Amino acid sequence: MTERVALITSINNEMMNESFELFIAGVSEEDAKERLEDSISRIYTAKENILKTRRVVQNIWYDTTKPLHNEAVDAAKDLSQAERLPIHWALLMTQYKIFFDLCETLGKFFEIRDVVKATQIKDAIGEKWGARNSVLCAITRTFKSLCDMDALKKVGHSSYSKKCIMVSDPKTVAVLFAALIIANERQYMTWEAFITHPAIFPFTIINVTQADMAAVPYLIMERMGEQIVFRLNRKIV
Repeated sequence: MTERVALITSINNEMMNESFELFIAGVSEEDAKERLEDSISRIYTAKENILKTRRVVQNIWYDTTKPLHNEAVDAAKDLSQAERLPIHWALLMTQYKIFFDLCETLGKFFEIRDVVKATQIKDAIGEKWGARNSVLCAITRTFKSLCDMDALKKVGHSSYSKKCIMVSDPKTVAVLFAALIIANERQYMTWEAFITHPAIFPFTIINVTQADMAAVPYLIMERMGEQIVFRLNRKIV
């Protein structure tokens, strides 16, 4: 499948959960298309919007060529629908570069203020990607998606505060950790850098430690000077 950079439509948790559940139920890609489009048509009426949205949510789980796909499936199958957001988030970070950049930028702003204006984020992303209409539209769609995912709360005409979501499942944390290493294009990362990284701003890691990550097959823990760092096990991921 072709490389994807930005979301071409807005999405929500229900769509991503349905795509995942169809995938693990063994529903074929063709049959899943029809069922997803039927569900999405309850939200969108324009055929083009239905098709665009279906492609996005289906690719998240049906594109088995992407990194961490198997690990994400293994983690998500034991979770409730409400608990799967960090897994969806992890795959979105690795598959959509602007999603990752926008989340990282949002997280940096939230470190210094409780409410962020959309114009601040658009300016920051525009500096990196250019203020093209396609980029500005992608930012708008991503903001709407983050609200629909219940990661952001709209508190004004174009201002947002963040939600706080606790994550305590070690498998979920491991997928999120590995995804951040991939999306951030890093060779390694410390545990502290991961749990405080701005790109995962809605999530607070609780009751999970770096000792839990040391037991994850696709993460390699090693000492680098005075630091303990984690790398991806490229034989697996």
